[in-house]
Amino acid sequence: MDKSQEVDEVTRLTAHAHRVLQSGALGKSQQIIRLFEFLLERSLTATATKEIEIALVVFGRPASVDLAADATVRVHIHRLRKKLDAAPADERGERLILPRGEYRLVVAVPDEQDKYSGHVHRRFLDWRYFAVAALFLTLNAICWLWLAGKSPSDSRIESILWSGITKNLAPLLIVSGDFYVFGEQGADGSILRMVADSTIASSEDLNNYKQQMPVPGQRYIDMNAHHLPSGLASALVSVMPIMVATRPGNSSLIKDVTTSRFTNEMLSDHDIVYVGLLDTLGDLQEPFFDLSGFSLSASGDTLVDRASGDKFQSDWAEPSTERIMRRDYAYLARFPGPAGNHIVVVAGIMDPALIEAAKIASDSAELSRLKTVLGNSDAFEAMYEVRTFGPSSVSAELLIARPLDVGQMWRTRQASPPSGKAMPSPGKPDEAAQ
Repeated sequence: MDKSQEVDEVTRLTAHAHRVLQSGALGKSQQIIRLFEFLLERSLTATATKEIEIALVVFGRPASVDLAADATVRVHIHRLRKKLDAAPADERGERLILPRGEYRLVVAVPDEQDKYSGHVHRRFLDWRYFAVAALFLTLNAICWLWLAGKSPSDSRIESILWSGITKNLAPLLIVSGDFYVFGEQGADGSILRMVADSTIASSEDLNNYKQQMPVPGQRYIDMNAHHLPSGLASALVSVMPIMVATRPGNSSLIKDVTTSRFTNEMLSDHDIVYVGLLDTLGDLQEPFFDLSGFSLSASGDTLVDRASGDKFQSDWAEPSTERIMRRDYAYLARFPGPAGNHIVVVAGIMDPALIEAAKIASDSAELSRLKTVLGNSDAFEAMYEVRTFGPSSVSAELLIARPLDVGQMWRTRQASPPSGKAMPSPGKPDEAAQ
């Protein structure tokens, strides 16, 4: 690269950095902004940096810091990359990118952006992946519903997690967590990519966003589409046999729906099993976190224990190709619904934890250990730390398991019907499966 090209690169990088800072895309976190400014300074001077230098200079860690155990730098790099990915491109379609596996900022034209990202991740989604995931989920559900006619026997239905939904003859509703995605148009009107943003969860949110950012926001269009987490199909394969066994020989009592199609009426008319990410609970989120001893961060990547204030933050990136240990958090819960029905939650912060949560929920030995810890609790929650190496889970350790106080949860609801009696079915039996 000659001198004129170097000057041009510095000018472009400076202009993009100024645009990002002025737009507020980095949020209000001073650590994220400081990290961005540090990487910008190193990139402008073409000075290489390492994780240890970032830990020392940006985050004030001691020189003796154990980077294998302290994920601060990796977590903030991941957050910064997500924020830059979410920032609108400029009028030429160029973006400021933090390449995966590197500690430098680059300006990438549209044709180069896939090269730097190296994969399709949760923020930007190939529509074909969305279609294949939806098809696989549908076929998977159909196969298991067909098997429901064979009256399988499964001892796991009497475990501490599943015994509640075995006691009633209510319809069983499998709720799969999905999230809203919208399209980003190119200059010729074609869809360049599908975008998922936790702050834009509906068509209405997208319209509001476009009004706030009228110039770049006009590239975003509503596709009336929702995306399924990549770990969902694997999770359903683990737990579906148990759910089928709770309604032996009566597949008509098993329905499925995504959170984007879930309605409040379904909350009383069914036993419910939610399978998905914690930030895709949809209409289930408010009553659930009112009951839980945890709160979920706005970014959806951290569970906060209300009692202790301890934070449990996932630092997993999708797909994780770096050969380093990462953390994710799996979650299980069981509690009564508002009308004598039962609700089970099998979830994770990110996909590895979701898959691991489903494995734990279908493991007889682990469910027995959970009962040893909790006793005969009819309502409880349990959180596991999941360690991953690359794309694979290595271990899962139970960190918190506790009973839940449900005494005041549904106080405005009517009394529940007697256990063992069928609850009324929805007015349109097949509506949930549409």
